[in-house]
Amino acid sequence: MSDKNLQKIVVEARKSWGFADEDHMLLVCGIASELGELANAVRAQYVYNKPAIPEDDKSSLKHEMADVLIYLYALAEKCGVDLDSAVLSKIEINNKRFKK
Repeated sequence: MSDKNLQKIVVEARKSWGFADEDHMLLVCGIASELGELANAVRAQYVYNKPAIPEDDKSSLKHEMADVLIYLYALAEKCGVDLDSAVLSKIEINNKRFKK
């Protein structure tokens, strides 16, 4: 990986895949769709105790998680949010809120 942050890498990759001009709602719908696929993968593996999907399968748990994150990074970029900084900021807020 280069010196660029993951958000920029994701955005550049999506451009190369032909997904540069998606609007906000399309990205939100993509997140929702991918969350559904992730929920199904978690349910199958951890609730119904089905064998884990091999990691090289595109619907493996790790790839479903990655799909959600890819859409989230794309939405963050579209909204002008540095997601990594936002997460770090939110951790600080939650540390103050929930620290015992």
